[in-house]
Order: sequence, then C-alpha cells, then structure tokens
Amino acid sequence: MILASFSTFILLQLSISLGFFVPPIQSILSHTSLLEQICRQSPHYHLCVMTLRSSIHHRSKADIAGFAHLTLEIVNANASITLEHIPKFHGQTEDPKLKMALKDCLVSYNTIVKVHLREALNAMDVGDYRAVQQKAYVTIIEAESCNTKFRNLATSPLRDTNRYVQNLCAIAISIAKKLVLPYQLPTSI
Repeated sequence: MILASFSTFILLQLSISLGFFVPPIQSILSHTSLLEQICRQSPHYHLCVMTLRSSIHHRSKADIAGFAHLTLEIVNANASITLEHIPKFHGQTEDPKLKMALKDCLVSYNTIVKVHLREALNAMDVGDYRAVQQKAYVTIIEAESCNTKFRNLATSPLRDTNRYVQNLCAIAISIAKKLVLPYQLPTSI
C-alpha cells in the first residue's frame, strides 16, 4: 500500500511545492502566447501547459530557452525526490524481487539525476541544445529501464513517476529542437 502511493506522493509533493509561489497575473498573461505555442508543438500538450504555466513565475524572461531550462529543472526536482525515496521503499518491502527492482531503479535514478540531467542543464547553460536533446533522451531510456524491472511483479511503485519523467523529457526535447538552427553542424560525428 505504501509503495503503491509513492508516485502519487511524488506528484503531490511537487505540485504543493510549486503552489507556494503565486505568480503575478500580468507575468503569466505576457508569456501565455509563447507558452501555448510551445506546448501545442510538444508531444504532451496538457502536461506541458500545466507544468510550465504553474512554474512560469520563476522566470523574469520567459523565452524558448527559459522554458526548456525550466522543464529540465522540474524533471530534475522530481527525479531527485524519487532518488531520495527509493531506499525508504526498498527497506519497507520483504519481497526479494521488488527489492531487486528497486535496487536497479536506484541505480537508474542515480544516473538520471547525477549524470544525465546535470549534463542536460549544463548544456542548456552553454547553449548546446543538441546535447540537451541527447541527455533528455537518455533519461527517457533510463526511466523506461526502471519501468521494465517491475514487469513481472504485482506492484509497480514507480510507474507514474517514470512516466512523468519520460513525458517531461519528451517535452524538453521538443522545446530544445526549436533552439537548434537547421543549418548548424552536428556537435559530434
């Protein structure tokens, strides 16, 4: 029961933490058209709008790069919370298969937070938007790898969290694609 509510707890905790900030109405209205345009072209329109609109007040200048950076920050916050809670759930279960799946997911989320998302945020800071796309894509793969660990188990305590990370990374990729000019050469061969 505790494990099943983990994903809900993570999403609720993130929503509550974002809710403490009351954005100025004028700021939201001035960025709404850009936000709508970006989210219409993303693979998860409603999640994009809900996430970015609730967090837009964090930006004094909301532009495409700012929205991409903000999306990665939100993914990182969610993944960091998940990373902190996996050991707690590992200790609360007696099921050896579930323990192994959680242990594997701990490795995946450690890599997501400490390598891929950190590198994606650093790449955003220096304007390497192709690297942002690559790191966000690898994060999607890591979250899916975690998901597959629960396939043959009765419970999947990280299913919703993994899906949230994957969907936000897909949004970040779609936003970062807008920042890559069509005539730029690839950064790696």
